[in-house]
Amino acid sequence: MSTPVDTIIAEIQTLYQSDSIPWIIGYSGGKDSTASLQLVWKAVAQLPASKRTKLIYVISTDTLVENPVIASWVSNSLECMRHAADAQNMPIVPNRLVPTLENRFWVSLIGKGYPAPRNRFRWCTDRLKISASTKFIKELSESNGEAILVLGQRRGESNARDKVMDTYSGSTRDRLSRNKDPRLSRVWVYLPVETWTSDDVWEYLITDDNPWGVSNQELFHIYRGATQDAECPIVVDTSTPSCGDSRFGCYVCTMVSQDKSMQAMIQNDDQKAWMQPILDFRNKQLTTSDRDVRDFRRMSGQLKVLNGSLIHGPYLQSKRVELLRELLATQKMVKQAGDKVGYHNVELISLEELQEIRRIWVEEKGEIEDLLPGIYESIYQQPYPGKEIESVPLDTSDFELLKTVTEELDPEAAETLYRLTRSLLAEQFQAQQTLKRSQHLDRLESILQNNAFRTEEEALEFAMSTQQQESNEQQIDEASDDDSSDASTVLA
Repeated sequence: MSTPVDTIIAEIQTLYQSDSIPWIIGYSGGKDSTASLQLVWKAVAQLPASKRTKLIYVISTDTLVENPVIASWVSNSLECMRHAADAQNMPIVPNRLVPTLENRFWVSLIGKGYPAPRNRFRWCTDRLKISASTKFIKELSESNGEAILVLGQRRGESNARDKVMDTYSGSTRDRLSRNKDPRLSRVWVYLPVETWTSDDVWEYLITDDNPWGVSNQELFHIYRGATQDAECPIVVDTSTPSCGDSRFGCYVCTMVSQDKSMQAMIQNDDQKAWMQPILDFRNKQLTTSDRDVRDFRRMSGQLKVLNGSLIHGPYLQSKRVELLRELLATQKMVKQAGDKVGYHNVELISLEELQEIRRIWVEEKGEIEDLLPGIYESIYQQPYPGKEIESVPLDTSDFELLKTVTEELDPEAAETLYRLTRSLLAEQFQAQQTLKRSQHLDRLESILQNNAFRTEEEALEFAMSTQQQESNEQQIDEASDDDSSDASTVLA
């Protein structure tokens, strides 16, 4: 049975006034989080100004790879909240959270070479969503002793969601429950629209004016036309289900085969057709069928065998270069088209991220060709605007000569030989530049170990042999333990 609005309003007022614990409201821009925030705003606004003493922090995590329409909606909504809170003397503080630079999607994918997320390697959720929100919530709860986290979760949305909500039940405080994440042990959870249906949410939003001045009718139009009526929730721990099947989520999500929400927006609204290049990029470049463009070594250089084959690791340089080139070309097209319909300054990848990717390529991966500026200039037909980095005393012709020599020496393993030589040169140059040679020999040894095999076939043969040897040694050890046990029995 759905709880009436008046009952929820009264409950919020009671909870708000019962202690001095600050509140945090998870806001994704979707209907459920909007309804929850609106209920809290209305409830607190009805209290005398003298009793609005407890701060309410609204947090919204921008992964920086959100659907641009939704990202724009959320950004505008947070700005409206800020102005409305000041005008109405409300203790509400909006916060837009973003992942740290090293955790951002393109830095991980194009810079480090992480393969597109998949069920067995879903690296994106923690890096893009959980880390930023958890850090904010943890710091606030620790500085204040406790905190109350308000989430717009409803029962009946899915079995997975219900299981998550079950973990919040059984509290010693009426209507509040402890967060199950050990990192958020001082955080209580409150679910104001827990009993509502989707229809209840829409009826409330359409019939009740939004207190911070955005149009709930416009939100309804954003939802209309898509195949599923679920939003991407605010994510604060790993128990929250993936939002890959939701209307509001990351356009880069490879947990699903298609981004149905973006496709629906493009098909149903000519004013959103400018996003088509993003969808094309996503469908062409982001796939989990990518074994052939990944190194047969893991990120650490180790070899791992599964079912008689090596588990491939990060994207090869050629794939990362292709991804960056296509992403920049997509950004250029989207910006030109978006400007014409009011979506100004659409940015798929920032200069800050480009700088970090360049650093990773050159300094961490030893790719001293320093290809990024040239890629940028070929797309935008203008100089790369990033800051200069320490250059190496080699130019394009030197690297071309090195490739030619390696192909002549060993055509079958030319790429491995080229990478080995280039990495050794990179390490030598870096050691000279930094004047820190204490670990120079260790790094050289690591490079030699990581490039020890001419081909994947040789690497697989070695890994299988090592695996068999370890298995034989384990059997010998187990047999030895059994013999020792038998001998002890006889002696006894």
